[in-house]
Amino acid sequence: MHSLDSFFANSPAPVLVVAGDDPVVAALPTGFEGSLLALSQVEPGKPVKRGWKTVLLVVSDRAALRRAASLVPRLGQCRTVGVWLTEACAPLLLHPRGEWPLMTSLHARPLHGPKGEQDPAGFLTVARFAEPVGAHLVLAEMARQAVPAADTAHHGLVLAYAGRPPAAGLDPRALHLADAADAGDPSRDVPPDVVLAEGEAGAAPESHHVVDRAPAVVRARALDPVDELVFNPIGWRKTWEKPPVDLFDLAPGPAGVTEAVVAAARAHQGVRVDLARDDAAQVLRLAMAGVPLVATGQQPHDAPQLAPVLRATLDGAGDLDDPLAREEHALRVRRAAFDAHSTLVWRAGLRAAAGLDPVGRALPPVSVLLATRRPQQLAFALDQVRRQRGAEVELVLATHGFTPDEGEVRAALGDEVPVTVRPLGEETFFGDVLDAAAAAASTQLLLKVDDDDWYSPNFVHDLLMARRFSGADVVGMPSEFVHLEEQDVTVRRNHPSELFNRFVAGGTTLLGRDLLDDLGGFRRVRRFVDTQLLSGVEAAGGRIYRTHGLGYVLRRTGDGHTWTRDADEFRRPEIIDTEWPGFRPSSELEAGDGPGDRPGDGGAG
Repeated sequence: MHSLDSFFANSPAPVLVVAGDDPVVAALPTGFEGSLLALSQVEPGKPVKRGWKTVLLVVSDRAALRRAASLVPRLGQCRTVGVWLTEACAPLLLHPRGEWPLMTSLHARPLHGPKGEQDPAGFLTVARFAEPVGAHLVLAEMARQAVPAADTAHHGLVLAYAGRPPAAGLDPRALHLADAADAGDPSRDVPPDVVLAEGEAGAAPESHHVVDRAPAVVRARALDPVDELVFNPIGWRKTWEKPPVDLFDLAPGPAGVTEAVVAAARAHQGVRVDLARDDAAQVLRLAMAGVPLVATGQQPHDAPQLAPVLRATLDGAGDLDDPLAREEHALRVRRAAFDAHSTLVWRAGLRAAAGLDPVGRALPPVSVLLATRRPQQLAFALDQVRRQRGAEVELVLATHGFTPDEGEVRAALGDEVPVTVRPLGEETFFGDVLDAAAAAASTQLLLKVDDDDWYSPNFVHDLLMARRFSGADVVGMPSEFVHLEEQDVTVRRNHPSELFNRFVAGGTTLLGRDLLDDLGGFRRVRRFVDTQLLSGVEAAGGRIYRTHGLGYVLRRTGDGHTWTRDADEFRRPEIIDTEWPGFRPSSELEAGDGPGDRPGDGGAG
């Protein structure tokens, strides 16, 4: 007996089962009481039968759910709506929308196949309502709430699909057309900007009177993006229990790489992929999730190709027996996958193709807030900002008790980094110094950094990447690497990373201006300003995400810090993973950033 049988027994008939992706059809129990609708068979623009009292959408995982949401046709009003994720790692939850009728119950539970608990079959979530509600609206909202981030990265781009399935990600308003020419239909109030089409070139759409242009038609044969809000490094493990495994053996089922497959891959030292045999779309999901990959073979020339930057990164697997080298490789692979194949970057490229955004920028700009009371630290700190790449940054320099030469500051940063200088008096509270810097910033994202720590060139980029896939209110790195200057040793602490947590290093704190304003700004204190901020975020119910710690090294001297801690506290055996003599950061900081570049004196501002 399949544990889904009780759902059919307890749900009002007639029941419609909607198969969101073809592999799940085989997972359905035989002889169920209901009708089956496969989304792959729905014809664009053709109405489907209504009058159902129960609608159940069956998809393999959250990625398939989000992809299927725009395909679900208007199925009419019903009181029971469910989603069965056959390959999921956790059930869905649903917060009802205000315009819906009262939701009388929400039930989520694991399912099992005919063999019982030894036969896991994913998770079922069922919502019941006091009055009928549009089934397609509930399913779209369940897809929206399936990930921790609010997917606001569409940037106004309206997409249509002609003769092909939707790309990854959630886009409930995407149009599905029989032909690309239909995009120019003058009766459409919301015409698409871009039509993604397959097959031979047909008639081009007419110019639409609403936008005074014809939708751009894209027929290039390229890999679809990966849904980074589902396939991402959340849950990364620095240790492993199992040897490397072949992708072919890890994901033998018809659904390919699902969330459950990624969870299983976390226990392995790495995954071997044969690019000549393995589906590139499945490889991309593992790459985006940060699974250490070892690639062999060459992709067929007639197949959609991995981006050259990702292919080159896959070739540099290095020594997976070394935990640090393994993590560095996994980071570089997922960074390359994100920069070339994420839905965020993909949509930015389509905006550029449609002429809506000449820059095609995917990641938002950031204002770096640097508060310092030590002129001798300034050159070093400015260099850490200047070397950032993969992100658009401006610097707001708040000096505490001295006034720098603005010409020298601008010369040190170069033409690529705009700068605003705000000198403040020596007696100003440290929190007020940071508030003054935040007030002078011109962007919506604020990043607090310290004047004496080391930052990798990808530091800002990686925080923005983590903010995208986590949806957290605050993102930062752990102080995993610490250089103890008096002892001249570098310690790597065993901080876990890629998880939601209460703490991130204060000199790596990225948050939105709106959140800071809601918290009343930085608290008016002389010390512990980072602790005050994180405590306020937690008290307000905000989420804090800690990404990897490879791009940051905390520098510790004997005095001068705004928080005191004995150096031996950093070397307690229970918190130390590795210790090296001298300055030994992750390779993320690149060669040349050694003791010769160290600031001369110090501590946080």
